[in-house]
Amino acid sequence: MYFTSRFSAGLRASIFVAGALMLGAPHAHANYRTKAIELTNAIQREFYVPNEGIYHGDFPVNPKGLTYEVMWGNGVQFSVLAAATKYEPDLYKPTLYAFTKGLERYWDKDAPVPGFDAYFSSKDGDDKYYDDNAWLVLGFCEAYRVTKDRQFADWARKTQNFVLSGWDEKLGGGIYWYQNRKESKNTCINAPGAVGALALYAIDGQKSDLEWAQKIYDWTRPHLQDPADGLYWDNINLTGKIEQTKWTYNSALMIRANLDLWKVTKKASYLQEARRESDAALQRWADPKTGAFADSARFNHLLAEALLQSYEATNDVKYLNAVRRHADFGNRYVRDVRTGDYFNKWGAENRADDERKTLIENASAARLLWLLVPYMDVDELEAKGDEALQKGESRAAVGWYKQAFDSTAGATPTKPAAPVAVASVGF
Repeated sequence: MYFTSRFSAGLRASIFVAGALMLGAPHAHANYRTKAIELTNAIQREFYVPNEGIYHGDFPVNPKGLTYEVMWGNGVQFSVLAAATKYEPDLYKPTLYAFTKGLERYWDKDAPVPGFDAYFSSKDGDDKYYDDNAWLVLGFCEAYRVTKDRQFADWARKTQNFVLSGWDEKLGGGIYWYQNRKESKNTCINAPGAVGALALYAIDGQKSDLEWAQKIYDWTRPHLQDPADGLYWDNINLTGKIEQTKWTYNSALMIRANLDLWKVTKKASYLQEARRESDAALQRWADPKTGAFADSARFNHLLAEALLQSYEATNDVKYLNAVRRHADFGNRYVRDVRTGDYFNKWGAENRADDERKTLIENASAARLLWLLVPYMDVDELEAKGDEALQKGESRAAVGWYKQAFDSTAGATPTKPAAPVAVASVGF
């Protein structure tokens, strides 16, 4: 595959001695668009309820759990459909609109500040998480950019109003995590709150959005950033005690906030900070043996998005390669080849034959694949290397092969499941 008779011994050494083994485990020969479509279609087939425009949270449905997905998973799936509509509008735009309508069942229009409840809205229900709503702000803004339909920008604006209602001046500012228990102010709401404000600023140009973004950012860094490595702790409670757990998505959204502020203000310090945090994130979470990010899939797609934005801003290919390597691990070791969907845990070596899949984990994997659609995957990089080699362009071939090597997972394969044909889906 890699080392044909055209390779000289010197060229082989210049690439990598281990290169011949880099693709030792079998993987699907398909680009990211094909992989994203396959997984999105599996989600539609297994989780979607067409006559209601919403999704189950489990497949098969857990009789002991909620029948439908909660807002966190809905927010991830909405981002999947927004991205899918960008590349395959004929396939997914109708579902994007149907899901938008379905989400109205979660919208509490009668609340003092309307917002999305964690589960279906009711007259006596008031179960709203500020971060659930912040993810929808980002999704609605993306749907607006893709469709140019003003209703999505309006939904983003209404939802952001609820997000900002969680701010008060205790601890000097910051947005609470949960409306019903205002006990802590978390990175997972303040960081996307800032990014959502910047996304709305990009749409409408309202000065107040930029001011809110700066205000939230300026509170979050001194209160929740670990000065040692630049990454972010989970939360600070009202007594000032910091919960020092670090999750990928917390630092990811602050990377994005830095990049967005840099684009708006042109201040190099924001780009420098984004790069520092991106490097620290790779150091902490990119497993050097497997390539997988060492956190749950429901968080990791957001780190992938931040690293891809860092790549676009800096042209440093290590960020892109890290995301491709993480995706390659998922495609080869987490994807269920019988059905085209993904298992829940990326680190497990043995899978139960009857494992119940979840929407949030599958949507997170699908989001990752849609984010990678503009880029070449490992097979395509390898093909470019072969093409360059056939033309006698040895230096270019080395570059392509090196990217492929750096983008390939190095894990021991999990126990494979027997492949079966995955039927096409209409919806």
